Amino acid sequence: MLVALVCIIAMAICTGGFSEDGWSAETPDKVTGREGKATILFCKFPHPQLGYKGQNNTGPVTGMKGDSVTLPCTFTPPDRFASSLTVLWMKGDPYTECTVFNHTRPLAADSRVTDSVTVNEENRYGLIGNLTQGDASLRISDLQLNDTNDYFCHVHIKRRRREYVIRDVTRLRVVAPATILELSAVRDGITGGTIVCRVEGEPPANITWIDPENSTVHEDSSDTTVTRVPGKYQTVGRFLDPTLRGTYSCVAVNEHGREVRQIRLATAGFNYSNFIIGMFCLIPLVKFLLLLITGIILFIKIKD
Repeated sequence: MLVALVCIIAMAICTGGFSEDGWSAETPDKVTGREGKATILFCKFPHPQLGYKGQNNTGPVTGMKGDSVTLPCTFTPPDRFASSLTVLWMKGDPYTECTVFNHTRPLAADSRVTDSVTVNEENRYGLIGNLTQGDASLRISDLQLNDTNDYFCHVHIKRRRREYVIRDVTRLRVVAPATILELSAVRDGITGGTIVCRVEGEPPANITWIDPENSTVHEDSSDTTVTRVPGKYQTVGRFLDPTLRGTYSCVAVNEHGREVRQIRLATAGFNYSNFIIGMFCLIPLVKFLLLLITGIILFIKIKD
C-alpha cells in the first residue's frame, strides 16, 4: 500500500499538481507544440514556485509585407491576489526561440512601479489588448518576409508565492506581391549574353519573357532558366543568348500581384555560328583588296 501511494503521488506531481486552491492540472516544464499539437518531451517535478496552466494553439495568421498584423493571445484575467503580470512574446523554434517583446505590469494596489517594456525588437511590436481583461494580443508593424515564423506568447502571473504561466502558439505567414528587384543584361565570352530578372515575392513568382517580336517565352523554354534563392523569397530568371535586337520584357506574377519591366538591347547577343558565317563572307573581300593593292603597286612601278 505504501509503495502504491508513493507512486500515485509521484505521478500526480509529474502530470499535475496541488495549488493553493486545491487540485489543478499543471503541464510539465518542457512543453512544445505546433499546429494544434502539444508534445510532452519529458516529465520532471515542477518548480515549487511555478505552475504551468497549459498551452493554447491559435489558428495561423497571414499578413502582407509592409502592413501590420495582430497575433492573438488570451488568458484568464488575474485576480485580486496577483502582484504582477509579465508578457513575453518569443519567436522561432521552441528550443532556440528569442524574445522580441517583454512587457511587465505591476498589479498590487500599493505599487508605485509603472509598466515597463524591456525588450521591443526594432520598435515594431506593441500590446493592443487589455491585460486586465486577459488579452495580451501583439501588433507587429512594417511586416517583412523574414517575420514568417512561429510566435509564442508567455503570460507570467505572480500570485502570492507562485507564478502561473499560460502559453499561446501562433503561426505567422507573411506574403508579398511579385516585385522585380533587378533587370539587367550581362555579356561574357562564352554564352555571349544573358538578361537577368531578379524577383521577390511570396509565394514565389512565375517569370515569363516577351521578346522584341512580341512572342511569349515561358519558364520551361530552352532559352530560359529559373532559380529559387533559398531563404530570400527571391526568384531569378535568365534569358539566354538573346539574338534579336529590340525590347525584352520580364513579366513577374504571383497570386498577390504582377509587375512588368523592360530592357532594350541595341545589339543582338554574340553568336558563334553567325561569326563563322561572317568570316567566310569576308574571305572574298579580303582577296579582292589584296589583288587591288598588288595591282596598284605594280602600276606605280611600271610607270616609273
